[in-house]
Order: sequence, then structure tokens, then C-alpha cells
Amino acid sequence: MKTFPTALCFLLLACPCFANDKPPNVLFLAVDDLNNWVGCLGGHPQAKTPNIDALAKKGVLFEQAYCAAPLCHPSRTAIMTGLRPSTTGIYGNLNWFRDMPQYKDWVTLPQYFRQHGYLAWGGGKLYHQAHGKFSDAGAWDHVYSTRTGAVPPPKSERYKHGLRPKFESNPILARLIDWGPTDHPIEANPDWKTAEGAAQFLEQDHDQPFFLGCGIYLPHLPWYAPKKFFDMHPLKDIELPPYRSDDFDDIPAMGRRMGERHIKHIRDSGKWKEAVQGCLAADSFADACVGHVLDALEQSRYRDNTIVVLWGDHGYDVGEKKIAKSALWEQTTRTPLIVYAPGKLPAVAPAHGKICKSPVSLLDLYPTLLDLCGLPENEQLDGRSFASLVSQPAADWPYPVVITHSPHWLGVNHAVRSKRHHYIRYSDGGEELYDMQNDPNQWRNLAGSPALADVKNELRTWLPKTNAPHFRVAPK
Repeated sequence: MKTFPTALCFLLLACPCFANDKPPNVLFLAVDDLNNWVGCLGGHPQAKTPNIDALAKKGVLFEQAYCAAPLCHPSRTAIMTGLRPSTTGIYGNLNWFRDMPQYKDWVTLPQYFRQHGYLAWGGGKLYHQAHGKFSDAGAWDHVYSTRTGAVPPPKSERYKHGLRPKFESNPILARLIDWGPTDHPIEANPDWKTAEGAAQFLEQDHDQPFFLGCGIYLPHLPWYAPKKFFDMHPLKDIELPPYRSDDFDDIPAMGRRMGERHIKHIRDSGKWKEAVQGCLAADSFADACVGHVLDALEQSRYRDNTIVVLWGDHGYDVGEKKIAKSALWEQTTRTPLIVYAPGKLPAVAPAHGKICKSPVSLLDLYPTLLDLCGLPENEQLDGRSFASLVSQPAADWPYPVVITHSPHWLGVNHAVRSKRHHYIRYSDGGEELYDMQNDPNQWRNLAGSPALADVKNELRTWLPKTNAPHFRVAPK
């Protein structure tokens, strides 16, 4: 337990925003690859996520929350730095922002809280990795867990779907695409141990306000989870997500390249229901881990002074258009976001049990949390605070969300999501436009419609004016 510096304590007490209230704590819950298959978002009718749903009923559920990039590392880099991928040049999973001279000493979200008197503890997958260079361990006062995922089944029980040879062209997917129940107790799984580490932190006395990050790896592939979570979703009852065989007939070639062929292998093999079951089971396991942390908070002395933020780093497609992320459609870019702010905060009077229908970006979490906690603005950030929506979820919010996906071989591509429309512009000029009110599955590309030319042109104005080149570490 660290001693709160006397000088800093005086500074905080002298600050008008904290004159009558203790600085609020922050519980920062990340769930990897979590799409809208949670009960409160209705992405799949058989989703069972009671703990996330209960949090949504307490706080503000952002129904239209989107990632800055539909891939783990660039999304999390954007969240933690407050900078767009098109600003940093971090578009993929292989390059670390602190290797770039201009961002070597960049003050990330937990570091900013540390600079303002907070104790910052992190565990699990918050950055792209839970340990090593890509974990940014130096940004935290303490890393309490470097474990992720679930204990896998015995080797003889893996890849029983028989599809692994079909994925050999993508060795990462070949290794990851698997699912199945395990006999290990829930407490033996690394994700649960990460949740337990956060729970233990909340059971302790802390003299400082804290920023506590907890990153749950599942439902990232492979979808291994204790058997009880598979039993919650009987295979015979599984409903498949919506799908059209002619879905790609009206989209440009670049879009078709993003809809990889691997899902066809799963559909044609008759294993699609198994894959859906695996994803739903992994969702329910992740929800149980989240619930363990939330239960600890509820039983702690911090429950009335802790802002809870739950987010997924991007969406995930389980067969509607592809299998995986790394695309610019709704399935791969939309993600859960819940903000619960108890009591009276310095900046806003929080709403509870409300739904916000305005599109917001995970990029905005950094400035939003500073705003909610009454900390000084960081003027270097690309994002904007949506703290006003935590207070008034139905307030006017004129800003669409910009999403970027740029694999090396496909150039820099963007999507712009407004309240009603989803626009995609590929690096070669190809376009997609969907009316999400009338076509939520994005089956009819309206980019060529003269009647929507003005809509498309307005959305184009939000595209980044410049795109940083792909950052690559120079070979030694």
C-alpha cells in the first residue's frame, strides 16, 4: 500500500472540482473480441450475459459504440493513447507505438491518471499483450496479472471439427479456430485468475484514488470454456445468425477481399452451429469473469465512488459476412460500451439505467474519463469527451464515428458511422453505403444511389485528411 503524497493531497483538495467530493476511482474492464452478442444489445437472441446486462441497467448503455480499428492492437493503442490509427501509423498488430520517436514518451490513459495522484494497477489483456513489450508494463504502478484465456482441453480433444487443414493459408486462424468444453473448474482458468486479482485489489485499503484495469481475453479464439458454459447453450437449440449467399454481389472487390473465404469452410462442413455455440459459451464465461469483479466492487468500500467502464476492443463476425474481425462492416466494428457513474461527479450528474443511441467511439474514452473525474484536459488527444452523454444520453451529439482498417496489402480504408448510415471508402476508391435503419444486416449497398449522394458526400467530410504511413521498425 502506497502513501498518498502530502503535497498532491493538498493540490487535489484545493482544486474546486474536488472540494466536496473524493476523486472518483475508475474500474476499466476490457473484454477481448466481444461483439454485440450480449443480452442487453440483442445481437444474438440466445446470448446469456447476466452480469454485463445488470451493469447496463445500472449505467448508460451505448448502443452504437464503435472501435477506432477492427483489430486488437490498433484499437487498444487508440484507446490508451487517445490518437487515431491514421495519426500514429499503428494499423496492425506487429508494431509498438513506443518504438516511434514521437510517441516514445507519450502519456497514456493510465499514466495520465498517475500524474494526477491516482494509483494505476493493470492486469490481463489491456494492451495487445498481457506481458512483454506490447503490454506497456511501465505505464502502471503494478501489473497484477499477466495471464489470459482459458485452460485448453487435452491435445486429443482439440480441432475435432476437422477443419484445420482448410485454414493452412492463414496459420494464425488455423491455430486459433477451435472450440470446445473443458473439465477444468472455472477458478483454474487464467481469465478468472485475472478477475480474481482485480477482486483482491478491491478488497484492500488504498490511500489514493485508483485506476484499475482488468482485461479478459475470452471470447477471443479459441473458444475453450468450462463445460457448464457450453451446457448453457445446447447445440440442438442453437440459432444461426442472418446470412445471404448473394451478400457480396453488390460490393467492391476490396470489400470482398475482407470477407475471407474461411467462413465458407465452416458453413460447408456443417460446423457453423458448433462455432456459434462456442462463441456464445465463451461470451458467457467472460461475463462470469466480469461478474466476479463487479461483485467484489459491490461488496467493497469503493462501490459508491467508482466509475465503471466496460468495453470490447472491436466487434467480431461469426458467419454473417466472415469469421473473425479485420473488416469495416457493422459486425466487426460495433462493440459493447457501458459507463456506470455512481452518485454526483465533479463534471456531470450521471444518468442510470439509460440507453444512448448516438454513435460514439472508443477513441473518446481517454478524454471522457478525464472529464468524468474532473481532471485537466489533455489537449494533445484526437478524441472528444462524451461525458455529456453520460449525464444526458438523449442529448444532441452531431459527431459520427470514424473507423480505420489498413492491412499492409489493402491500403488505408475507413468507415464513417452516423446515427443512421454506415459508409465505407476503400483505398482504391470503392464504396459501400448502408441505411442501417432499414437494412441492419448491410445487405443492400446504396453507394451508387443518386438519392443518397448528399448523404455520402457529407459522410466523406469526416474522413481523415491525411493518413500516417504504416509504421515499421527498421531492421537491425
